[in-house]
Order: sequence, then C-alpha cells, then structure tokens
Amino acid sequence: MIKAFSAATREIDDSAAAVAEIMAGLGVPGNLLKHSLGIISCFSEFDDTEVLKEICNALPFDCIGVTSIMSAAAAEIDQIVFAVTVLTSDDCFFKTKHIPVTENYKNEIAPAAAALLAEETEAPKLILGFFPLINTVGGDLILDEVSKAAAGVPIFGTVAIDHTMDYSTSKTIQNGETYREGVVLGALYGDVKFAFEMASLDEEKVRRQKAVITGAQGNILTEVNGKPVLEYFEEIGLEKKTLELGLAITPLVIQPPDTVNSIARAVYGLTPGGDAVCGGSMPVGASVAIGRMDKGDVLVTTEKVLAPFALSEQGGVVLCFSCMSRYLALGDNSEAETVSVLCKNADDKPYLFTCSAGEICPLPGEDGKLINYFHNFSVVLCWIG
Repeated sequence: MIKAFSAATREIDDSAAAVAEIMAGLGVPGNLLKHSLGIISCFSEFDDTEVLKEICNALPFDCIGVTSIMSAAAAEIDQIVFAVTVLTSDDCFFKTKHIPVTENYKNEIAPAAAALLAEETEAPKLILGFFPLINTVGGDLILDEVSKAAAGVPIFGTVAIDHTMDYSTSKTIQNGETYREGVVLGALYGDVKFAFEMASLDEEKVRRQKAVITGAQGNILTEVNGKPVLEYFEEIGLEKKTLELGLAITPLVIQPPDTVNSIARAVYGLTPGGDAVCGGSMPVGASVAIGRMDKGDVLVTTEKVLAPFALSEQGGVVLCFSCMSRYLALGDNSEAETVSVLCKNADDKPYLFTCSAGEICPLPGEDGKLINYFHNFSVVLCWIG
C-alpha cells in the first residue's frame, strides 16, 4: 500500500522559509514509511534561486519532476508555486534515474533505462516519466525508447514547460539537479495499485471527414491524401497564417493503422518548406481529422477523467497532467480546470497538478493490454494507491 502527502510553497526567494513550509506540510519525517519518493512541479525560477535544490537537499528521499507554467498541490495553485507530493510505503519501493538526451538518443536511452530496471530482480509495476521539451528529439521518440526497455511496463508522465517564449528554462528534475535535455524516470516496485484516465477533444468537435497521412518523417507532417500538407490544409479552410500561429490553434486527431485509439496532436508551426511540425509522431497510413477546443471542452473533459475515481471517497493519490493548450484555452480563467474540477473532487486528498507540454498515458489496445502513448491537447490522470 502507498500513502501520500502533498505540500506547496510560494516562498521563491527565502529558501529557509520554503524548506520549513514544505517539511511542515508533508509532516516529514513523522509521516514517512520505509520507502519514499517525491514528485515535484514548480515554476522554473525556483531553480534560479536555488530554493528547489535546498528543498530537495532537506528531504530524505529521491525527488523527481518538472518545471511548469502552473502547478498545484495542497489547495495551492499558481504559476509561481512549488508543489510536491510524496509517495511513501513499507511494502513498495522506488528507484530513479536521469538519462541525458543527445543526438545519439536511439543508442543511449533504451540501454540506460534497461540498466536501471536490471538493478532489481523484479520488474517495476509502473514507471513515472518526466521528459524534456527540446527541438532535437520529440517526446514520443523518447517514450518509444523507454518503452523498449520497459518491456510492457506502463509509463505515465509529462513534458517540462516554462513561462518563456522559447521554453529555454523548462527542465526536468532529479534530487535538486535540473536538466534542459534529460529524461528522468521513477520506477515503482512492489504491490503498487494504479489506474489511468485520459481525455482530450470532445468527439463532437472533430470533423467527420477524415483524410489519410501519406507522407511524414517522425513528427513532421509532409503530405495528406497525396497532397502537400499546406495545400491540403488550405483546401479545408485552414489558412497558412493560422497554422503559423501553431500550438493550441490547430488540434489534429489521428488514428494509427491497426489501433483502436485516437490520439490528439498539436501543430507547433510550419517549416520554411511548408511542412507541419507536430507535437508527436504522425504515422503514414493513419487517418487524420481536424478538431477544435474551447473553455467549455476543457472543463467537461476534466470532469470526465475524474468521474470514475470518486476521489473524495477513497484513499491514494492523484497525479494530473494537463496540456498547456488547455491552459491557454481557459484564457483569463486559467485556474478553472484545477480549482473548479480537481480541487473540488479531491477534497482534502493528496494530489499533484502539472501544466504539461505533452502527456504520457497508456491506453488499452485491441487485446486489452496497455500500450504507452504520447498525447497533446489532453488531460491525463493516474491514481496510485
């Protein structure tokens, strides 16, 4: 069994005060069982002021996580907040690892992840993954490599984000150290109970007419229905200037061949040659349709993922990661998803909310077995108990 405790602080300049508030909020060390793991979401300037490092140094267990543009725990929600949730157990244990992401990632990530997992005779029940937001390697490509090593272990996680125009301060976190181009993993072993939920676009907001991806290179969409992608988009009423606005403007919904699940994809922008840069891989042969999202969709879909859990009626902890496109869709009421939905449902139960640049959540395949997927425009939830 896993117990959990959450805490948060807004003390971004005073490390002593921040440490004291977090330690008191978590009830450390009194609430700790034999093994513990901290999960962090925070504004990137907590790294600049070294408050992040001081908190991690004070906590007597490994901590992993990401920077974000909005974080929440223990009824605190804001852009400038440090949020942490601690998992603690006598019969479950945790291992963490940082893996650099380089141009040679295909030869490095899977072996490094496999080496972590080989340290134990048993396989982990669940892996928490915290990925970097970088131009060189897409989040789903990192996920593919970690999944190779995990060999069927479900992976749940998020991609770091920040408040800057170029996301240059978005970082992953392990034990107070931060990484611009590094993936951080947390493996959960023992009698770990968990469940997932995921929602993205309202199905009624996805166009009925579907096309087929006929040309793509990874996350670069080059051709749809045998036509250059820009020509196809313009034919269905999406102007070049709209596509150039990129993220959160043009949701795509794809369904890869031989799968039962549809996946939302963001268009980040256009290459100089007019190809679409997407937030995840675009498999050739997949169907593709255009969707749209507004504020109401965000709140309805978040209610949908929380409904099965009746959070106020059970124990455990909830990790909730929501795409920054949903944050942007809420406009000047950007806290509504968390305040009106998550906090209300969680009551006084521990949770961690992170605004995300990409969501990692398994979905069942045709045989019912979980397949690890990378999502955009989505809210994903993992209950751990």
